[in-house]
Amino acid sequence: MAPGTSKTTRDHMAPGTNNLVVPTPSKTASCLRDNPFASQMMHLLRETISSYTQDRKLAMENQKLIRRIGKRGRGRCQFNNPCGICVTKSGDIVIADTDNHRIQIFTSEGIFKSNFGTRGCKVDQINFPMCVAMTTDGHVALTDSVNACVKIFSLQGQLVQVIGDNEIFDIPYGLDISKDGDLAVTDICKHCVTVFRKDGSVIHGFGEYGSDHYEFDYPYFVCFDKEKHIIVSDSGNSCIKIFSFEGRGLRTFKQNDFKLMNESFVSLQGMCVDADGNILVICNSTVYLLARNGRLWEVLTSKDGLTNPRCLAFAAPGRLVLTNCDKKHEICIYKYHYDDYKSVNSVQFYAINV
Repeated sequence: MAPGTSKTTRDHMAPGTNNLVVPTPSKTASCLRDNPFASQMMHLLRETISSYTQDRKLAMENQKLIRRIGKRGRGRCQFNNPCGICVTKSGDIVIADTDNHRIQIFTSEGIFKSNFGTRGCKVDQINFPMCVAMTTDGHVALTDSVNACVKIFSLQGQLVQVIGDNEIFDIPYGLDISKDGDLAVTDICKHCVTVFRKDGSVIHGFGEYGSDHYEFDYPYFVCFDKEKHIIVSDSGNSCIKIFSFEGRGLRTFKQNDFKLMNESFVSLQGMCVDADGNILVICNSTVYLLARNGRLWEVLTSKDGLTNPRCLAFAAPGRLVLTNCDKKHEICIYKYHYDDYKSVNSVQFYAINV
């Protein structure tokens, strides 16, 4: 054997030449067939690759998180305790960047488009915006918690309207707008809900501090359902209360109705209604669907990347968008198909009817 030539290489040299003979595929296959151990190894390798491919495909199908946007900061695409979130008719995502005192707007895929707002007490300035909602005219309404009013801006940041003042509000917080333009606003200091017409005039208000059906203890969030019922997360009382548009109590879902396993404490946050009329609520850093019997059914959990979600909005087709704060100051876009939860409400039950 020539120096530096291995036995393996020598075995594949043509007799009497220095030319390397490369085995053909047919010869390789023949060798594998003739070697039971090699054949078993190839079979095991094929099974492993096939199993890995199937597991990876299944994992991708089951992956609910589509995209994360942002981190803590003051720059573009950065947030400081983001709270309210809503979606425009074209699918753009509107965020109340609360501690940065501004509104940020992104495309449905999470690409930054614009922002507006500066901190201050002037009529066109913003001071700790909490919740946002889209008006029927395509403008952005927000609760200006420090300036004690609701302000409406165009998507370009031009002030359009101011609703309410410090005679009506102490600390306005939750906000939603019905399909015909009426506004429902919660006040976490007065512990009440005030309903406005589109022109800013007051229709009525209801609630005061307490634990009764018509009383609240820090009602942070509010939303309208398809029937224009007013749904309130009564955080201090650990309840979700549903009222008619006129303020008549319809149902109260209490902690016992939620059927949460091993949960002695309930922290209610944002709510929204999907295209099928299901009520989605954030409770104990998990997104649940509120069934008609008051039970909470898991939709998104910490396993899906939630840390401390504050608000959520339904974004057709098949998506939920959420604000995440505390450790992660970001926006998350998730897959969500309301058809998956039709069976939850297949039978109607009711909790406390008022």
